[in-house]
Parts: sequence; structure tokens; C-alpha cells
Amino acid sequence: MSHEIKIEKKASEVIQPKNVEEAGHAIRTRQDLSGADLRGMALGSINAVGAVLRKTNLAGADLSHGLLINANFYKASLHSTAAHNTIILGGDLVKTRFKETDLSHSAIIGADAQEASFEDANLHNAALVSTNLRDADFTRAKLTDARLAGLDVTGADFTDADLTGARTYNVNWEQAKVAPAMIPEPILKLPAWAWSVLVGGFLGVISLVIYGLVRRKKNRA
Repeated sequence: MSHEIKIEKKASEVIQPKNVEEAGHAIRTRQDLSGADLRGMALGSINAVGAVLRKTNLAGADLSHGLLINANFYKASLHSTAAHNTIILGGDLVKTRFKETDLSHSAIIGADAQEASFEDANLHNAALVSTNLRDADFTRAKLTDARLAGLDVTGADFTDADLTGARTYNVNWEQAKVAPAMIPEPILKLPAWAWSVLVGGFLGVISLVIYGLVRRKKNRA
């Protein structure tokens, strides 16, 4: 879990992109955008590795159809952000605010989202996999037809969350602060070795994606 930043940036030290092009370039080149104001910016289809967006204001922005690997969104605001059809692989989502965010048809995989807020978020047909959701808030979140696997939901709040049609694997709902009103059915009842094969194949595909991004970046240089 991330630690609170003890020394805040001065306003003059914050990198503040003037337009969408500058913001996209800063994200892709891992510039430190901590505390920047990117509200409402159209940043759809962005592919980035290691983006630094701590405490960044992305309210109302468009991050849809993107691929964000090991991004740092610590305490960032994605209030009402369009992040549908996006893959968030790894990274720091601790205390990130996804209130009323559209994460439908998206995937959050292997991330640390402790104390993140998904209040009133749209997670229809989303996939949450191998992610730390300790003390996360899913109050009134829409998780219809979602796929939830390998999650730590200790202390998480699912008050009035809608999990109609959702499927889960390896999620201990008894550890939640407030479990869903209806516990979802399991995805599939497969032996442990079968899941190992599936996860291994998935990680192989992700590795190829990362390799492609790095190689394309080198070719551009």
C-alpha cells in the first residue's frame, strides 16, 4: 500500500499540461503529473506504462479504450470519468475515487485498490482480477454481469451494490464489511491446476502486449 506523501508539491512545481496533446505526451513519457488538473480532457485510447498520476484531477475526463500498465493513481479523482473498455494492469489505485465512473467492459488486474471508492460506479460486464480491495467502497455500484476472481474484499462495503448476473472465483465474502445482498454464483468449478494453466496463458498474452508497447516506443525514438 502507498504511503501518504509527506511533502506536498508547491503549485509552481506541478506540471500542468496546457492541452490534450501535452497531457497525453506527459502520461506516455512518465512525467510526474501529481496534482495536475486534467479535468474533462479527452485522453481516450491512450497506452502507457508507469504513468504518474498521484492526486491528479481527472474528473469528467475520457480514459476509455486505453491500456494503463503499472499506473500510479494514488488518491486521484476519476469522478464521472469515462473509463469503459479500458485495461488497468497492476499499479497503485489506493484511495482513488471512482465515484460515478463508467468502468463498464473494463478490467482491473493485479492492482492495489485498498480504500478506493467505487460508489455509484458502473462496472457492468467488468473484470476485477487478483486485486486488493480491502476497505473499498462499492456502495450502489453496478456490477451486473461482472467477473470477480482472486479478490481481497476484507472490510469492503457492497451496500446496495447490484451484482445481478455476476460470477466469482476465490472471493471470501464473509470478510467484507457489508457483503452483497445476493452472493454471485461461481464462474466455473475447475480444479486448481486448470486455473493455473488459464492464468499462465493470460499472463503470457499480457507480456506480449507489454513487449509490443516497449518495442514500438523504441522504434519511435
